[in-house]
This record gives sequence, structure tokens and C-alpha cells, in this order.
Amino acid sequence: EELKEHHIKVTAILPGATRTDSWDGTDLPISRFIDPKSVAKVIGDCIFSSNDIVHEEVIIRPQLGDIV
Repeated sequence: EELKEHHIKVTAILPGATRTDSWDGTDLPISRFIDPKSVAKVIGDCIFSSNDIVHEEVIIRPQLGDIV
């Protein structure tokens, strides 16, 4: 809220299970994870979106659902 008057956008990016090194050794199939490039694209879309909008919160989940 306090940054709006300075035209600074703040976005909470909440990705689900993303295929990073932290998942090394898991037996789960790769199809259960989000590709890190997909997360990066969403972040880029937020950064380069129109100046008259802000993505306050973006929730990203794997197509097959969360890993539980």
C-alpha cells in the first residue's frame, strides 16, 4: 500500500512444486512439477505488464495439482 504513490508495483509470486535442485532424488515424475522457465515467464509478464495494473498475488500450481 505504501508504495502505490511512488508507482512501485509489488507482487507476491506463490509457485507450487517447481523442478529445482531441491527435488533431486525424488521418485516423482517430472510431469508433477512446474518448469522453472514457466515461473520465470509469469514473473516477466508481471514486470512488463501495462502500467495501469498490478498483479498483487499470483498463485501457480502444477497442471496435475499440488504434490502432497
